[in-house]
Amino acid sequence: MEQQIPHPIVLEKVFFTKSIVIAIPTHEPSSETIPAVPENSIDLLVTDEPGRYLVTMRSVLNQDGSDAAPYKIEMECLGMFFADQSLSPEEAPRAVLITAHGVLYGAIREAVAWITGRQPHGQLMLGLSILQPKSPDKPT
Repeated sequence: MEQQIPHPIVLEKVFFTKSIVIAIPTHEPSSETIPAVPENSIDLLVTDEPGRYLVTMRSVLNQDGSDAAPYKIEMECLGMFFADQSLSPEEAPRAVLITAHGVLYGAIREAVAWITGRQPHGQLMLGLSILQPKSPDKPT
């Protein structure tokens, strides 16, 4: 039997630091409805403890409250991760960031779907998020 190698990244905790979902009362569904693709940003903080990282992801949709969209949304999720010693100091932050992106955005998508499923315009499923390198003028 083949021995399983444990994943080098461990998720220790996930929690929301901000959960805002506001139904837009004047929204009327139409073909011009804003697609549910939020603006996302993700930040990694290296802690003083070796291998331990804090990652915050923020997703914002319809920040100006336009009635072309059914909801105004701002969610922020924090994850605590541990990278074991099998990863080099250069690899660990990148591996944590990639893992955190999937975990935290997944939690945000699930929360938005659950909350909006109980609001007047029905469930909203956020689109996919693609992790991209930061450019000097735009956060990822």
